[in-house]
Amino acid sequence: MEPPPPRRRRSGVFFWPIFGPRTVYVNGGGNSGRTEYRESRQTERKEKQRKKGIPGWYKVLCVIMVIVVIALLFSAARARSAAANTVTREKLGADACVSTDQVLEDELGWITNTGTVEDAIDYFYDKTGVQTYLLICDNLGGQGGDITDDEAEEYLETLYDSLFSDEGHMIFVFMEYETSRYVTFLYTGVSADSVIDSDARGIFLDNADYYYTDMSLSDEEYFAKIFTASADTIMEDAAGNARSATLYVVLSVVILIVMAAGLILFKIAEQKRQEAEEMRRILNTPVGSTENSPEDEDLIHKYTDE
Repeated sequence: MEPPPPRRRRSGVFFWPIFGPRTVYVNGGGNSGRTEYRESRQTERKEKQRKKGIPGWYKVLCVIMVIVVIALLFSAARARSAAANTVTREKLGADACVSTDQVLEDELGWITNTGTVEDAIDYFYDKTGVQTYLLICDNLGGQGGDITDDEAEEYLETLYDSLFSDEGHMIFVFMEYETSRYVTFLYTGVSADSVIDSDARGIFLDNADYYYTDMSLSDEEYFAKIFTASADTIMEDAAGNARSATLYVVLSVVILIVMAAGLILFKIAEQKRQEAEEMRRILNTPVGSTENSPEDEDLIHKYTDE
């Protein structure tokens, strides 16, 4: 009986399509070639990842830090501007302004919820130490829009003396003598002038004009807004704003230093990696096969001496 013919073995090289991972079979294939190829691909992938230099996550972090720095510098500019345009005022002492229960007189019947306005007047009093008497009317002593400043001052002086026995109060008059036509007056005691100075008066009356055009506010909310917003602006801490501006700038500088330090460290690590790879290349090159460059000679001497 004749022996069976020998099994035919595949020879040649076969590839999978180029769009997928390839497996190489040589003389029958086997797993060894495929394993070596995949290990080679993984090694190349790791090498590419190591050669990226600055990691992607740190680049994203740098972008975030830059945005934070911009926001801090913007806040610093606002705080510095507020500090430059704000006069530091001291709250009036309690003995200079004796609190009274009557703080509101509404001759036009606009205010239905007096608590909203009275709370705002109390807020102004707590911040400034100056208690306000709000008078809403359409005339002063029978005079409307044609009243002069001197006539208004004379009338309010008499009203002040009838209401208060100290010099720490303030009268705010809102007189609408015709529909949507109004005039405002402020009259302060001598002691109150230390807080409600000319700039503070301007702030208060400007707020009265500004919020008058806000149609979303009810009458109660309108007057309440005048007192709360004016109190916050008049008593704003200029020194505190200056400190905040300095703090924002310092934080910005610290963030930039940290970001720059990280970039430098990554660059140093990349430089060391490149030198190590270059040294491995030189050491793996057979002696006499090529003539070493001056840079290679320097590296050889450097690592040989070490």
